[in-house]
Amino acid sequence: MTNVSSTGPVWRVLTWNVRGNERPDIGSLAEVIAAYTPDVVTIQELRHGQARALATRLGWRHVWARKHFPYSPLVWWQAEGHAILTPHRLTATVSRTISPGVSTWSYRHRIVLAGNVLRPDDELRVYDTHLAAHDHPDERIAQARRVAAFVNVDGATRRVVAGDLNADGEIEVIRELRAAGLHDPGGPPTHPSTVPQRRFDYILIPQGATVIDRHQPDGGDEWWELSDHLPVMLAWSDQATRSIHADTPTS
Repeated sequence: MTNVSSTGPVWRVLTWNVRGNERPDIGSLAEVIAAYTPDVVTIQELRHGQARALATRLGWRHVWARKHFPYSPLVWWQAEGHAILTPHRLTATVSRTISPGVSTWSYRHRIVLAGNVLRPDDELRVYDTHLAAHDHPDERIAQARRVAAFVNVDGATRRVVAGDLNADGEIEVIRELRAAGLHDPGGPPTHPSTVPQRRFDYILIPQGATVIDRHQPDGGDEWWELSDHLPVMLAWSDQATRSIHADTPTS
């Protein structure tokens, strides 16, 4: 049996694509998120009003950034975007386009949203992104490269990238993000939420960091009511130790 313990700060990060255009129940989303007790949550496909309502329900701080207008700016309240939510301080928030030349009226417009999460004992730079749809692999790889470049220019010492990468088994996408000193600790399929078959949702942690804990639902019809994606939560530390204990046989 292998035990993992931390000698330094442990961060609990959750990511979830919640398919906001289907109007999921905000109270149910908040209950799921609160049960995981994360330090920070990155969410994709969420409307501004939904992000504000979810943060209010949790009693947390948040930032939201527009990804695109699904119809037109005339119905601005239906714009979809990303949100970072946390029970801690949230500073230095900024968003960047990672699909240059693509109109914000198009679903193919993509962004990365960043913010610093400050706890009394530590600080983490968090990047929330949603890469190109699975039928556009070249765009997805190029966007991952732009995310990595932004992370490197940002210069934070402790950082994670989390979100819907649409990269089921695509080492090419993960390889681009490794250039930012990030590591994929692996994980089970996350989509569709009824019977997961493809892994689209990732939390990339610093190189050398160790996963302390991992949680993800098995899926089922009840999860489809909230989203077509499952939430993913990782607890990790870059100051962790492993110890292996052999079970002692009894006579």
